[in-house]
Amino acid sequence: MPWTAAAAGPPAPVGAAAPASPTASPSAGPAAAGAQERRSVTIAALEVRGTEQTPAARVIEILAGEGLRQGETLLWPEDARVQRARLRLLQTDAFERVTLRLRPLPGEPGSVTLTVDVEERSSLEVTDLYLGTSRFTPFRGGIQALERNFLGRALQLGGGFIWGSLPRHVPRSRRQQAFRLHLAAPRLRGSRFGLAGTVYVTSASEPYRIAGRTDDPDPSLFRAVDYGRIGGILGTTFNAGNRLVFGLDYRFERVNAQLPTDPTYTSPIGESQPIDLELLPGVHRLTSFNFGLNYDGRDEAARFGKGARVALDLQLSSPLVGSQYEYIKLVAGAAYSFRLPWGHWITPSVVAGQIAGRAPRFERFFAGDLSDWTPGRELGLIYTTRSPVDVFNTGIDRRVLGSLFARFDLEYVWPLFQRNRVRGIKAGYLVWSTGIFTFAGDSAERARHRAAGEWAAPIGFNANFGLRLETVVGALEFTVGNVLRRTPL
Repeated sequence: MPWTAAAAGPPAPVGAAAPASPTASPSAGPAAAGAQERRSVTIAALEVRGTEQTPAARVIEILAGEGLRQGETLLWPEDARVQRARLRLLQTDAFERVTLRLRPLPGEPGSVTLTVDVEERSSLEVTDLYLGTSRFTPFRGGIQALERNFLGRALQLGGGFIWGSLPRHVPRSRRQQAFRLHLAAPRLRGSRFGLAGTVYVTSASEPYRIAGRTDDPDPSLFRAVDYGRIGGILGTTFNAGNRLVFGLDYRFERVNAQLPTDPTYTSPIGESQPIDLELLPGVHRLTSFNFGLNYDGRDEAARFGKGARVALDLQLSSPLVGSQYEYIKLVAGAAYSFRLPWGHWITPSVVAGQIAGRAPRFERFFAGDLSDWTPGRELGLIYTTRSPVDVFNTGIDRRVLGSLFARFDLEYVWPLFQRNRVRGIKAGYLVWSTGIFTFAGDSAERARHRAAGEWAAPIGFNANFGLRLETVVGALEFTVGNVLRRTPL
């Protein structure tokens, strides 16, 4: 899923994105600056303050890209190049705050020093920490991390891995593990375009049910289908504005599926039926074109007390692009955050997706990804036999993979403290969230459930509560859902 409110966290502190008075001198307030006549001044010197990790030369290089060099003339009190340079510095993800000021030189009328004050953020972020146990897999663990300013050049270098122990009570299974490496240049010099590439390796031993009630998570009622994936993604992005980014990717991967002979499911009353494992046998190809759109207005929320985020991902796999699968997958999400008069935040969000065609099982939607209380996929792997808790008794605990879903959430965030620092804990929040979701298979699966007198699209319930800490290396969540997802219920 491209985005949900629960995954995004509250907007940044107001000061992090507050509009600067970039051309006002320290001695002139906003009213005084606005009262002055527009006139030209010459940049006699450049000064960078506050950098510890980012080379000052990198900041000066970005200023030069907007025409702000020593000896250049700019318009006082407003020059569009100053605001563009500030936005470009913020877009490097190396800084929490950027302020540009002009300081007159004594005895030299018309000459100024352009001072750039920055507050750095840690360029290394832990984006995911995998650690847990389940009745199916006694132990799983791993990590994903991202370096946002690799070599001080605003390059993003990220990677991750996960490893699981041998599944319990499931014969002829194997350990599940995955590895991923990502490199991106979000914005090429002098252009609105960016480049990104990803390589990944996955070794899966995924559970499928062969007996028992469809809501019974006992691992002895399952067998494992083994498959391996190795591939890569190469893509480009286009920054259409300060907040809107379009992306186009091409993915190519080699899949090696070792399917069991004639797998069948036997019901509690002794009826048997064949199982479709939704994979082609042996070695084959999966390729796809992916189109993405991301509008991120969380800086508006920090500045004005309200802002939206919208994300869309469209995936097309077909023999026309070299694939041996044929399907279309669409996922879209949106959220709107607004600040209440007493400083707390509310964020309603919605995310939905649909698959048309025959997608491989690892591309279908997984019910566990929708529930706050159930383990979801981790680096593409399923380490559990649990399904979502069926609060409304609609049969959601009998569904595993689907082709259609929708989820609505409402999140309430109570800021406890915020502080500006390069090390340690930066902010703490109490978080409440609640919501509902629905999940369904393709048209044939829905018809089969209706014929059996079951809900074609059962409804599930979500609720979560806990503490979220923002640290310099990422967010830590101590929530009820986080505990339930990691324990063998």
